[in-house]
Amino acid sequence: MKPDSLLGVWNGTINNSNNWDMKITLSVLKPFEVGSTLGIFDIPLIPCSGTFRLINVQDATLELQAERLQGECAEAESDSLELLPDGTLLYISKGKDWERRGILQRAHQEVYEDPLED
Repeated sequence: MKPDSLLGVWNGTINNSNNWDMKITLSVLKPFEVGSTLGIFDIPLIPCSGTFRLINVQDATLELQAERLQGECAEAESDSLELLPDGTLLYISKGKDWERRGILQRAHQEVYEDPLED
């Protein structure tokens, strides 16, 4: 997978292990590089938003760490994105006693000015 293959805005519905669905928007603002902050996410229903940092890449799966959390975010033990063969992203977030997962579709491929400059 190329480092810039996920650039853009991704939208989808994630299902929580309590069986409620919620919308998520994830914006990948930079080509991926381990250790870098890649982008931002927003889950309006909770509400929860923040940034995500890439901590590892294995094949088509990116392991992430959520940071700069705002709102009523539950602390995740692991977060990941996997690029599927059909071009969608599988999002998985796992906590101590919960899991959220869903398929995200690319909404926009444009890259905007980066608000994450460290």
